[in-house]
Amino acid sequence: MIKNLFTKRDHRSVSGLTKEQAMQAASWFWRSRQFGVNFSAPYSVHGEQFYSKLGLRQSIDVFAVDEGGSVGVDLQLSAELTDTGGLVGIAGAIIWLPITVAVGAVSYIEYENDAQRLMSEFWSYLYSFPKNPQPPSGPVPLPSWAQGQSVQPFAPGAPPPARTCPSCGTVPDPDAKFCKRCGAKL
Repeated sequence: MIKNLFTKRDHRSVSGLTKEQAMQAASWFWRSRQFGVNFSAPYSVHGEQFYSKLGLRQSIDVFAVDEGGSVGVDLQLSAELTDTGGLVGIAGAIIWLPITVAVGAVSYIEYENDAQRLMSEFWSYLYSFPKNPQPPSGPVPLPSWAQGQSVQPFAPGAPPPARTCPSCGTVPDPDAKFCKRCGAKL
């Protein structure tokens, strides 16, 4: 039982960027937000994160296409309640129905606000990327609804994402001690 809480979509044209740069920026940004990221096609990125105590899985899909002199970028962000979250909700509904309904409404609003914030931050980062092609810096605070939760940047049961360079995001060789792209220590 997986319940889709919401799906948000947005499409924007970005000038001064190639499709490859758009995919690099998307990969860096979503990894910095603790999403397990993989390239599902040459110009397509998919990422997921899972909050274990809540049973909430968020996923993103980013696609890049040529649009004349610019790059068209599609972004889709989804939030789903998994079996774990559904069971917690059912137990709460049986025992504390009025409280569960109130908390659920607040949580949904918080999830949606967090999704809007993430999408806004992504677009800001993408628009600034041609001038400063660097990974995002600084710690990223957890959303208020996830405080105290453990984050798994991949779906439960899925293999962990490949190791990446902390400086540039490149996937190194399995036995490498330094990044083959930027030389950072791994």
